[in-house]
Amino acid sequence: MGRLNFAYESLISALNALEEAIDNFENFKNSKNKLAFEFMNNEALSKTFRDSLIQRFEFCSDLFWKYLKKYLDEIVKTPSEINGPGPVIRVACKAKIISELDAEVFLEMIKSRNLTSHIYKEEVADQISVSIPGYCKLMKKYTEKLIQ
Repeated sequence: MGRLNFAYESLISALNALEEAIDNFENFKNSKNKLAFEFMNNEALSKTFRDSLIQRFEFCSDLFWKYLKKYLDEIVKTPSEINGPGPVIRVACKAKIISELDAEVFLEMIKSRNLTSHIYKEEVADQISVSIPGYCKLMKKYTEKLIQ
């Protein structure tokens, strides 16, 4: 159980950091009194906040599926040869740990994570940054549900 608890604590810590990044990004985007550094205009600063948000999202999505895998291995006792985020999400859905609807969202989240880490396009980054708050809430919901 030690590995699972350590993975849980790491995931919660990362999700809290992601929530902080979401708040900072939203606050900056919605602020009427934007403070820009001498060397950086508001658009550049906004992109920096967005990219930081995406980096934390990538980290959290990786920690989430790996925590879910440990949970399946240690608590549900699924075969340990199940690897990769997609198969782990599907097995969790079959085990009724994740609803079918939420499993679809998680699979979409994994696709988004792969897009952000393998291809960098401004349009993709902008689109995915809009989805990150919902992904974060869903990861947090299941992380808190699966505490042991």
